[in-house]
Amino acid sequence: MTIASPVRRRLLAAGALAPLAGLSRAQENWPTRPIRIIVGFAPGSGNDIIARLLAPKFADALGQPVTVENRAGAGGVIGTEAVVKAAADGTVFGLGTSSQLVMNPALYRNLPYDVERDLVTIGLISSTPLLLVSKKGAWSDMAALLAAARANPGRVTYGSAGNGSISHIVGEAFKQAAGVDLLHVPYKGNGPAMADLLAGNIDLVFDGFPTAGPHHRTGAMRILAVHGKRHPDYPDVPTFAEAGVPNYESYTWNCLVAPRATPRAIVQRMNVELNRALNAPDVRARIASFGAEHLGGASIEAAEAFSAQQRARWIPAVRAMNIKIE
Repeated sequence: MTIASPVRRRLLAAGALAPLAGLSRAQENWPTRPIRIIVGFAPGSGNDIIARLLAPKFADALGQPVTVENRAGAGGVIGTEAVVKAAADGTVFGLGTSSQLVMNPALYRNLPYDVERDLVTIGLISSTPLLLVSKKGAWSDMAALLAAARANPGRVTYGSAGNGSISHIVGEAFKQAAGVDLLHVPYKGNGPAMADLLAGNIDLVFDGFPTAGPHHRTGAMRILAVHGKRHPDYPDVPTFAEAGVPNYESYTWNCLVAPRATPRAIVQRMNVELNRALNAPDVRARIASFGAEHLGGASIEAAEAFSAQQRARWIPAVRAMNIKIE
């Protein structure tokens, strides 16, 4: 699941910052009305933060107000459906995520839409690594955790944002990669799971640097490993491979999407404006603070191909996990 630098280079080579050209007369004056960006998760989530960083950049470039609308629920299904069913006139876009575009098609057999048929991926934004975080005083490192889990199958617990959430899926993938049996404890969001981890009521959570990092620094929690590469602000945190769990990946990624029928000229313009916004110093700094890899610069074609490749790779793997959605 790694989006390593070579992959990013291929995305850029496939058509970075495709030039805006060929605006038809019908779209020459677009936009003439306010624009909404729909986020399928609650305010304060990582995806919500990114959408709210991008919104004023779009507003300045397009000359119209751009607002963020949170349509949380069902792991992003409600928000995704709202984008799919919106008028394809360039007034509604969506902050798409791997949960919405890859995991949900694997988990739900009867979605009210088809992501490939009904959505166009305008451009890529970032890939954010996930961490394995343990409660205070539990284990000094990954080796100690694995030893305890193998000696006590099904006794070590990990919390998630709920059945079928990304923090659940990467937890199940970790069990397979590490050869351990952990007990899954679903919550209604990663926030409550992290609160219970802080209280010592569960043992582990898969989360990110923005929320887990400060607790790691104070000693209230311990980050045992991170996906991909070490974060320069947390040099003491090893990668999963360094910690003894090779061939394991845990990250989430996001992008900008629109209804598939949105005029191509508008999609092209938004690709240009998205990539321009992602190069703004404040946006780049915030993405870096997440420990994320900046994926700005991808063309529409490269972004669409990347999304399709992720589905081809992960839908069979997730379906094999037999996760039950309540």
